[in-house]
Amino acid sequence: MILFISDLHKSLNSIEEMESVKWLLDILDDLKPDYLIGAGDWGEGMTIDDFSNILSRTRLIAVYGNHENFSIIKSFSIRDGQIIRVGKMRITGINGLIGDNKNYGIHPDKFLKIISKLKDKDIDILISHQPPYLPEIYPKMRYNEATELMLQAVEQIKPKLHLNGHMTAGCYSYYEFEWGKYLRVDSSSKFRCYAVIDEKVTVYQRGEEIFSFSL
Repeated sequence: MILFISDLHKSLNSIEEMESVKWLLDILDDLKPDYLIGAGDWGEGMTIDDFSNILSRTRLIAVYGNHENFSIIKSFSIRDGQIIRVGKMRITGINGLIGDNKNYGIHPDKFLKIISKLKDKDIDILISHQPPYLPEIYPKMRYNEATELMLQAVEQIKPKLHLNGHMTAGCYSYYEFEWGKYLRVDSSSKFRCYAVIDEKVTVYQRGEEIFSFSL
């Protein structure tokens, strides 16, 4: 079983946001997933102890986003393009957002080199914080180089499932490509949504099942 979260956003701005890791640990204790996938924006309030508590309960496959404690998050994130085998599945991810920000930016040239190496690897799950251009589900989304490159990336890699974060558009977003499926969840204190991946993919909000689909 795999638990998927994104945009946990632990911060000191409110009691609910400060409690974000406790909320996650409670879910880990309840579900006991084999792996936790995180698609970035863990939050500036994350500590080494927070990640240690997570790792005492499950194995972690994480990418970072643009709202992080950058002094520690990169130690707990996978390398860009690193392939991890989970059973018969091949999982990979790309950190940050496409651009030249010194903390979380990935240069377009580097991004394209990673995509070129991944496109023939039969990837089952691709994790990114950077969203592709999907105006069908994000009507206000801006078309720019970053969103276009991410769209090109998923079209070339053709993962069975693309897991994403970053966008603020409710509890979850779902989209079907011809070759695979896309899912975003918002695990922040506002929505507290997450997905469980086993024989199917099920999205929950505050413990209540709200959507499911097969891979």
